[in-house]
Amino acid sequence: MRVFLVGMMGSGKSTIGKILSSVLDLEFVDMDSEIEARSGKTVEKIFESEGEEVFRKLESNLLKELVRKDGIVVSTGGGIVLDSGNRRTLKEENTLYLKLPPADLFKRVDTLNRPLLKGGKEAIFRIWEERRELYEQFPSIEASNYSKWETVASICMRLFPGDKKRIINGTHPVTLANGGFKAIGGMQNAVVSHRVLKVFSEWIPSSAFPIEDGEEAKGFHTLFEIYDFLMERGLSRSDVLAAAGGGTVTDLVGFAASTFKRGVPLTLFPTTLLSQVDASIGGKNGLNFRGGKNMIGNFYFPTETVLDPVTTLSMDPGRFEEGLVEAFKIFLITGQWYDQFRSLCGKLKGRNLATLNKMMEEAVILKDRIVASDVHEKGIRKILNLGHTLGHLYEPIVGVSHGRAVAWGLEREMYYFMNLGLVEESVYNEVCDTLSEIFGLDLPPLPIEEALRLLRNDKKGTACDEAEIEIPLLRSPGKYELLKVKFDELLAVVV
Repeated sequence: MRVFLVGMMGSGKSTIGKILSSVLDLEFVDMDSEIEARSGKTVEKIFESEGEEVFRKLESNLLKELVRKDGIVVSTGGGIVLDSGNRRTLKEENTLYLKLPPADLFKRVDTLNRPLLKGGKEAIFRIWEERRELYEQFPSIEASNYSKWETVASICMRLFPGDKKRIINGTHPVTLANGGFKAIGGMQNAVVSHRVLKVFSEWIPSSAFPIEDGEEAKGFHTLFEIYDFLMERGLSRSDVLAAAGGGTVTDLVGFAASTFKRGVPLTLFPTTLLSQVDASIGGKNGLNFRGGKNMIGNFYFPTETVLDPVTTLSMDPGRFEEGLVEAFKIFLITGQWYDQFRSLCGKLKGRNLATLNKMMEEAVILKDRIVASDVHEKGIRKILNLGHTLGHLYEPIVGVSHGRAVAWGLEREMYYFMNLGLVEESVYNEVCDTLSEIFGLDLPPLPIEEALRLLRNDKKGTACDEAEIEIPLLRSPGKYELLKVKFDELLAVVV
């Protein structure tokens, strides 16, 4: 694979190119830097001593070399499109134009080693106008509207064909494919999050119904909006409803699909890492109610779940790591792929696509095995609540994201059991080290009254004694059981 980035100076070609090369396991080449290294002169010095014409010839010669090389991401010089031969060459390659308006470029660019700006930054407006039509001959990414990671995700979505690979056909069919998200274009009855619509609008049908992102949307008010949309569409029981977004969206639309006309077919396109490794697998659907997580819900399996790791690349730092916590939880419970996860944690945090694909496949297969043995969570499936009992206290009270709350809850639950002598200190420390590498464990104390209220309303509370709750005990990776504990004893580690 070869990828070429074109665009004006200051458009972020080098920044995006470096990230993209890491994600795709490709070599990064900055053409200006390569020319400087070969000539022993800066671009500015080449312009001064030999003239722009000489520089453009060096640039064209280098481009001819690079198109014969495989496995590279190339940041081109801003003026490479001036030559018609260069444009013809680039049109035969995976070439993308990072598009920003001149006002944004003016704010970003400096004059250091920019010979065309020697007369002042204002020249950026003239240069942009002169080159605009040349750049627009290439597929464009509206980089001014995107973060760095959103830009990388949008580029990768264009690079992959989306050929699906079936990874499980257990409790429900799950397919995995870089670029698989693009299949949503054929879904005329789709509910998508605003954020997904912003980044991937090119592949989403115009008829899609957008909803807000985040836990605040996961209630009856949004559910009724979805029902209204389905009524307006005249959705029948043979029509497929699609959902694209994070766990909030897949949980909510899953519930809507299960109840509208007593159930309609459902295809899930989870777009966050957390939803791909956890929330969209296993048929759980739910709504939050009166501050409680998933107080209203059911089990309803989709006809297909399409996992596309490319969509996870678009996530903000912090939110991406939430999914790593949930994946780590699966490997901790099963004891499988546990050592691999710990050794590859750095590459996973760097969003290396090949590593993400492998991790995702392993996590989904392992979770499905647990779900298949206890579909309606009457027994062993409850082990998947590891970290969630106390995590569901941190999430609403402190207002942190779900993944961070689960990381905190996992650490506190293991700390509780370690103090009881049920978990070895070495195991506790190893888990904490991994969680710290993913997130950070700076936990605040919780108010006892609010924590107790939420704990009393937890779905896992036992019928025989309202002061007891059943939670997972993980003695070591792959060795677990369910244990009933007293409210007051458990809360002592969080207040």
